[in-house]
Amino acid sequence: MGVAERIKEQVRLKKGKPIPAHVNFFYCFGGFSLFLILLQLVSGVFVLFFYTPEPDKALQSIAHLSNEVPLGWLFRNMHRWASTFLLATVLSHMFIVFYFKAYQNPRQFTWLSGVFQLLMVFCLVISGIILPWDWRSYWSFAIWMDYVRTWAGGEAIQNILLDNFTLNLAYFVHILAIPAILAISLVFHFKMVKKYGISQPL
Repeated sequence: MGVAERIKEQVRLKKGKPIPAHVNFFYCFGGFSLFLILLQLVSGVFVLFFYTPEPDKALQSIAHLSNEVPLGWLFRNMHRWASTFLLATVLSHMFIVFYFKAYQNPRQFTWLSGVFQLLMVFCLVISGIILPWDWRSYWSFAIWMDYVRTWAGGEAIQNILLDNFTLNLAYFVHILAIPAILAISLVFHFKMVKKYGISQPL
């Protein structure tokens, strides 16, 4: 066997599972979500260099980014609107998986990791809304604190969150803690997809 044939054979062996014939547009929302996550990463790193996580400077730093930094308005709006689209595509992906009953054996862990990722994306959106620290941020935070109070043991949780809340903490949770957890979950999710493949519709 020649060198070219050996290379072709290795490539063939390393290929993933073939895409089933039934896969159509509705199976693409997971891919759309991944693309938007990468877009959020790129635009977020750009915004990172200009945002100041201090209550009296946060909004001014965003205004500076949007109005004075070359292409700052583009990256800021890209980051802002892609978060909304990301939440929509992840929700759509979850509904489609549920509709096709792709959460059933043996894909339970694929489903559970996907649900967890939805929660992480939701937390990213919430923490991102807080960061500009304008009237919308303040009242969003206030509403969420009132909601937390309705949980079992919510008053204690609310007190802990209020006692320890700072804009700087929310900033690092948004750019480090949640993305790191989401990245680990994504790696696990993709391993499960690779292992069990794409399900057939029932």
